[in-house]
Amino acid sequence: MSLSPDINWILNDLVKFAGARHAVVLSADGLMVAASADVGRDLADTVSAIASGMQSLSRAGGKFVQGEPTAWQQTMVSYTDGYIFILAADEGSYLVVSAGQDADVEGLSYRMGKTIDSLGPALRVAPRHPVGRPA
Repeated sequence: MSLSPDINWILNDLVKFAGARHAVVLSADGLMVAASADVGRDLADTVSAIASGMQSLSRAGGKFVQGEPTAWQQTMVSYTDGYIFILAADEGSYLVVSAGQDADVEGLSYRMGKTIDSLGPALRVAPRHPVGRPA
């Protein structure tokens, strides 16, 4: 599955941000759509499945924020050696970026948001329909 137009080069540019390591775009159902050049297919598929679950769990926590559902925007997970950021991109897609411990967390989050803003509808992933059903 791929987005139109090809956005891999934009992901490659995004990971040039100081401290950024890898970038993946996935569909809402957890399938890899695009990845930066340094991410192999197996890793991209694994990260996509993980990120899909993480964003789903994060969405469910919205009630904890204000007592009623609120829109999820971003999940950040911190590890000893770095971070994973998951942002809602456009309709049906998410942007995932990993970064080292030395990354400017606020700056990278901002850059990811600007990347999403600049791509707009190019990140939209149409929902899949079950086999045998009309689209």
